[in-house]
Amino acid sequence: MEYHTYPPHPDLELLVNCYWTLEVPADSARIRQRIVPDGLLELAFILGDDIKRYTSEDEFILQPRAMVLGQTMEPFHIEPTGYVNSFAVRFYPYGFANLVSAPIGQLVNKETPLAALFGDTEANALEQKIIAARDVKQRIQIVETFLFQKLKEPIVIDHLVKSTVEMLVATSGSASVNTLLKESSAQRRQLERKFTRLIGVSPKQFGKVV
Repeated sequence: MEYHTYPPHPDLELLVNCYWTLEVPADSARIRQRIVPDGLLELAFILGDDIKRYTSEDEFILQPRAMVLGQTMEPFHIEPTGYVNSFAVRFYPYGFANLVSAPIGQLVNKETPLAALFGDTEANALEQKIIAARDVKQRIQIVETFLFQKLKEPIVIDHLVKSTVEMLVATSGSASVNTLLKESSAQRRQLERKFTRLIGVSPKQFGKVV
């Protein structure tokens, strides 16, 4: 197995945690694997053989070959059908909302094809460029060009959401939102709305994932 991570362009560091690649030979890849939620969103490309995602013990779907994996509230199982070759962008919980107008809550607990978010023409063009790229360096350049094009306005990170995410991560999800906001009910409601809009889930749900 070959797994590697790569840092983003400095101008994308507020949104992107890293890029990652995974390669696994076909003879050792066909094993059902448990995927544990980590609170991050990913834009992923399947460049090898198809990957099953189980919806029950015996039923499965094939993951889209170019997709966004939103917030996932429960572990799930996948099973490669052969050779694994994946390239992905790992976003901070609040990062992906800067790129789309669609409600982030629509992405929760599922894989959303890129075409559903960016349209067939734009999504297919990006996917074909990623497939045709010579190496990881070129794939990163391609996806970063795409990300910069989608960022038509300056990056805006809500400091209340960011600080709450950081506190929940630092306390392994055990921090009380009431304590964080000093019992302010108005601020708590504001935070709930912002979390739903920017991350797709409530602070309490996100804390459980962490």
